[in-house]
Amino acid sequence: MKQLVDHIQKSIYGPVYYQELLTRPLSFSWKYFSAFALLVALFLTVVFSVPLVPKIIEATHTFPPAFFAYYPDELEVRIEKGVASTNVAEPYFLPIPPTLKKEMGADDAFQSFVVIDTKTQFSMEEWNAYKTFVWIGKEQVALVDDEGGVSIESFGKGMNLVVNEGVLKWLEDTLQPLYKFAAPIVVLGLFLGLLVGLGVNFLYLILGAALIFLLGRLMKQRWSYGASYRIGLHAITLPLLLDTLLSSVNLDSFTPNFLFTAVMLTVVYVNFKGASPASSSPVSAEKI
Repeated sequence: MKQLVDHIQKSIYGPVYYQELLTRPLSFSWKYFSAFALLVALFLTVVFSVPLVPKIIEATHTFPPAFFAYYPDELEVRIEKGVASTNVAEPYFLPIPPTLKKEMGADDAFQSFVVIDTKTQFSMEEWNAYKTFVWIGKEQVALVDDEGGVSIESFGKGMNLVVNEGVLKWLEDTLQPLYKFAAPIVVLGLFLGLLVGLGVNFLYLILGAALIFLLGRLMKQRWSYGASYRIGLHAITLPLLLDTLLSSVNLDSFTPNFLFTAVMLTVVYVNFKGASPASSSPVSAEKI
């Protein structure tokens, strides 16, 4: 760990260290960035899990009874060979749950959470008139997408399904023993998701290395593209640390997209400013 911290510090500012990088193989920088990404992922997992885990535990206790208090006792939706039908008069409206309505505040753009209407053919005119989040139709379900538009998914001819309170309670009883694993699974998923997100930087540096290569030419350096990529795996340290800090206080959404690249290029410039052109032939790497 001490050695990794030393590499992190020198990757932020270490002109001699960066000169030495030019003679090291790509595997050295890959190992460094992988260890650094693992450390960042662990840190962010802890930061995000502290407020998240209690909410997950609370949800496993409060959501099931709240859901069954919300779900109508008489309602049954049956889908046979991709065609939906119900045992209630249609259109049938399910109101917006109180918790969701509270989060929406005074927003009256929606009047119901779900409308079930298997008799009316879908049209945007009817969709807009229903002012709902979800419309369960005869052969498809329409729902609000992330952009505020509408997404339509067909049931498919092979779908056969029955949804009623009895089926849902059986499903809840079956899943109940697994609730104790909900928090660990979410935390593990968060950690793996962060690793994947950080790993995307390996691909980002394909472009980032090209920018570093051009910057090197402006600085009279004779770096190859491969050397530029190795430099990038270290120069990306500071922008990632800044992004991590902002993420931990929920301010990352205010960061301009170009700032990440600008900081990376600034790190390269500061560490190579005034340096004479050097060979970039790799030699054996030390362990991180």
